[in-house]
Amino acid sequence: MCDTNDGFKIAEKDLEIRGPGDIEGTRQSGVLDFKLANIVTDKQMVEMAKELAEKIINEDAELSSEENLPLKNFLQTQKGKTAWSKIS
Repeated sequence: MCDTNDGFKIAEKDLEIRGPGDIEGTRQSGVLDFKLANIVTDKQMVEMAKELAEKIINEDAELSSEENLPLKNFLQTQKGKTAWSKIS
């Protein structure tokens, strides 16, 4: 980290070293327990998923197309199962 003053590179190295923290709590470092991906080693896949999610939201925000109905139904079954209010 001493080789650069690029904030993005420093943040990426910090993520590698300390981990991403706790998405459902207030810890600043630790292990984020994703079930399908590792936020550090699967960075490219996570970025692709983010881009796809943004595309879906931009094209069909209500998830009303036939293609997106299974996603909408899944998300509705998950409603209230995560305590997102703890994120600050």
